[in-house]
Amino acid sequence: MTAGDGKQKLTHILHNQYLDYCYKTLSCITGSLVVFGFGFGKHDEHIISAINKAAKGKKEDKFDKLWSVYIGVYSEADEKYIKSISKKFKCKKIYLFDSKTVNIWQ
Repeated sequence: MTAGDGKQKLTHILHNQYLDYCYKTLSCITGSLVVFGFGFGKHDEHIISAINKAAKGKKEDKFDKLWSVYIGVYSEADEKYIKSISKKFKCKKIYLFDSKTVNIWQ
């Protein structure tokens, strides 16, 4: 969903069975996450929140959580922006990579 602020987006997500499933799944992932083609804009705080829930993990299993996020950037401006918001992420490590060097469609 591209319209609306973060709260409006999250409300829409939680009222859509498929999007709610995706959001809850993102909130529970473990290991590492690779983000390609997503810029974490000012209205995407709900996505960062879901990632942070995954980074917190479950109380009963301190090893079963999201440890790192690899974020693809396309430009120096993208890199600068992601670095400026990197403190919002609660996982152990945030890594940036040059998206132009990844040939995912081959």
